[in-house]
Amino acid sequence: MKLNVDAGIMTGVGVGFGVVCRSSGGRVEWGLSILQAQCLEPHMAEAVAILEGLKEAAQKGHDKLVVESDCLQVIDALRNYKHCRSLFHLVLDDIVFLCSSFSSVSWSHTSRKNNTVAHALAHVLVSESGRVEWSDNLPPTANSVVLFDLSLMK
Repeated sequence: MKLNVDAGIMTGVGVGFGVVCRSSGGRVEWGLSILQAQCLEPHMAEAVAILEGLKEAAQKGHDKLVVESDCLQVIDALRNYKHCRSLFHLVLDDIVFLCSSFSSVSWSHTSRKNNTVAHALAHVLVSESGRVEWSDNLPPTANSVVLFDLSLMK
């Protein structure tokens, strides 16, 4: 399974997190949008998006994951993980701990262009504070983004 994640800082609103999980063939299995009213630094928000995506993937019973993000700073920090005492590293600690529940997790940096669905879930589709999950029936806005994204893959 491939897990694409993104975070979006929305001034005066909070932070949106978007996650989309796809099968190896590119089929969207599920999506997740979360809006939190708190403010986070961009790299912290991206790390929290990864953590939220991993929590959902673990809950859904996935075993092998490729996690993609357009935030190179976080992907590099996870690839070269070192325990430190900053708040950012505490989130990384939680991510690394959660990874032990999977048989395989790899980290991949991707361009914003290749992360459009997660970006849309983080920026466009969050309308109220809270958490919204989708599986078989993505909302219409998400469907149009997925179809556009699939056309780019061909």
